Amino acid sequence: MKAHQDLEEYQTLEKLSQEIRAILDDEQVCLNKIKEALVLYPDAPQPQNLLGILAETKEDKVLAMKHYRAAWALAPYYRPSRENIDRLVDMHYYKHYYFCDQDVDEKDRQKETIKFNMLRRKLG
Repeated sequence: MKAHQDLEEYQTLEKLSQEIRAILDDEQVCLNKIKEALVLYPDAPQPQNLLGILAETKEDKVLAMKHYRAAWALAPYYRPSRENIDRLVDMHYYKHYYFCDQDVDEKDRQKETIKFNMLRRKLG
């Protein structure tokens, strides 16, 4: 979340991100909603991140990376765009898009569970 992005704006855009996830198959509706968000919130990272996801669903990884990097440039601590960048350049590429902060939190919880289980096995 960018420093000047207020809580209401952040919540609105995170909600939009979750809506886009639900209707991702309808490309035109997604694109229209994202364009509206870009007009209302030109300095927010969420619309750029969503455009990256949309480009990636069309197999345009170069355009996706441009949008993810634009989102990251707007807010370097916006975790979904950073996770999407990392995932896109990973040697073991996989399609698990990070739409919002909640997705990153879930991934982090899963990582911690895996680490805990591995530690439990080692310690017996």
